[in-house]
Amino acid sequence: MKRISLLILIALLAGSCGSTRGYIPVDDSEEDVNLGYQKVRRRDSTSATSTVKVKRGSGYSNIYEYLQGRVAGLEVNGTTLRIRGDRSILGSNEPLILVDGVVTDDIGYITPDEVERIDVLKDASSTAIYGSRGANGVILITTRKSVE
Repeated sequence: MKRISLLILIALLAGSCGSTRGYIPVDDSEEDVNLGYQKVRRRDSTSATSTVKVKRGSGYSNIYEYLQGRVAGLEVNGTTLRIRGDRSILGSNEPLILVDGVVTDDIGYITPDEVERIDVLKDASSTAIYGSRGANGVILITTRKSVE
């Protein structure tokens, strides 16, 4: 009788340890990923991408500080961005940066409160989409649209 009681107690404890009451899992596979020419579901994308959704009131004064440490493979050194390290000894290692679809070299004027999301394309698919300019990766910045 003691064995049966002990087994029931162990089963109840084991079942309660795995309880997920109050926890709602988030399915990232349903999130859209911006590939530059279209948006696809994350589960349907085969490219290495990272997405950062920027919340208002982050407390950061510039976009470089905000990006530091948020995207795997993105190195931020002052105002210099590198995706997965240096790829060329003599050539430029700067990624292609697009703000709302417009190519730009400097994003220092953008504050994190103006940005809705940042998509970072880190692999060869960015080269296929943007040609040789995307060889060092692509950073797609989508700003918030002001409603007046």
